[in-house]
Amino acid sequence: MSTICTFLMAKLCPPTATVCWLMTVFALLALGIPLYGQAATGAISGTVTDTSSAVIAGARVAITNTATNASRETVANGEGLYSAPALEAGEYQVRVEVSGFRTVVRNATVAPGATTTVDTVISPGEPREVVTVEAASAAINYETHNIQGQIERAELEALPLNGRSFVQLASLEPGVTVTPGDSQHNALFTVSVLGAGIRTVVTMDGGNVSNNITVSGGETSMNFSQEMIQEFQLSTVNFDLATPITIGGAVNVVTRSGTNGFHGAGYFYFRDHNLAAYPNLKRLAANPNPFFARRNPGAWLSGPIRKEKFFFFLNYEYQNQVQALTVQTTSPSLLPLQGTYGSPFKGKQISLRLDYRLNPRESLFFRYSHDGNFNNGQGSAPLGDPGTWSYSNNWADQYILGLTSVITSALVNDLHLQYQYWSNHTEKGLLSQKCG
Repeated sequence: MSTICTFLMAKLCPPTATVCWLMTVFALLALGIPLYGQAATGAISGTVTDTSSAVIAGARVAITNTATNASRETVANGEGLYSAPALEAGEYQVRVEVSGFRTVVRNATVAPGATTTVDTVISPGEPREVVTVEAASAAINYETHNIQGQIERAELEALPLNGRSFVQLASLEPGVTVTPGDSQHNALFTVSVLGAGIRTVVTMDGGNVSNNITVSGGETSMNFSQEMIQEFQLSTVNFDLATPITIGGAVNVVTRSGTNGFHGAGYFYFRDHNLAAYPNLKRLAANPNPFFARRNPGAWLSGPIRKEKFFFFLNYEYQNQVQALTVQTTSPSLLPLQGTYGSPFKGKQISLRLDYRLNPRESLFFRYSHDGNFNNGQGSAPLGDPGTWSYSNNWADQYILGLTSVITSALVNDLHLQYQYWSNHTEKGLLSQKCG
């Protein structure tokens, strides 16, 4: 939905046409379009039957988020089918009740852009008798034909990522190549899917954060802390309408939100030349062990501002790195350029997400993220000598607001509005100091 909003408002309304923009917003608020794929939400659907496989109409289904206790209720139709679209990614409990039958409870995992099927078989008995069955997950998506892979929070916490960049997660999917980005456009890494080159689109909570400055794209205009990521999804082919325009892959990321309990952590990651490989194949006699260090402290805190109503998630991360890059050549005329050079990088990332439950049928979220960094490093020159390097100063902010409104038990309007600012100042042709 956010992609459609951004496209319509940009194409239909000039920047000064305030009335036109307001009319577009109200028109979009009135629409109820359940979109998946690159959406930041998922869905739960299923069929209620008895032990003889006969469908049960009118079964009451309550779907509750186990972290926040936010609940969505629906009723199975005449064919025993029920559906709950536009659910936030996370863990849920599905409770099915019918008069004259035992109550069935089943846990389910909701992933962004996917539908989790929770079919339920109920047996005759008293509703006060509760039967708990095994959990369900979105293993196969029957709702769409796109090909995608997903990485959940439990896996994220155990994965070592280069530079703690969430873009590195894309390399876990088949047919994907992740390479270092240049220093000029705030992109630490680029993603190529199925040989399409760096033409991958990236969205955060439904808002597009792709680098639109470079011609080929495939990079992010912002860097986000690994601690902010709740779910990571990569689609490769057969995109649907919720995916921004792209000829490569599509990365969809959902950020973490607070819960009914207070949680937090502080961390410090360190890596230096004693724990890293030499930056080139052959050691230079003049500098056989160049200095390198990466210091990466941070902290996050989450919890309720008001239990079962208002939640927050706050993260701060800082990175200070001096990277060693080696220039080697076999050409006598270029030997003066041979050496190991320092490529410093300093950056901070701040994110605050607020989730508010307006009423049982409407919920709201707001997130502000900041990425500020300074770096001096190799650009796109073939040789990569320091005379072609750039000093680059980046300042990027993203504001995104989401409103989910339950119109009926099977129809939900999910509206995302985003404002993004990115300032980049680059100076080229400045020599770097040698690392010693």
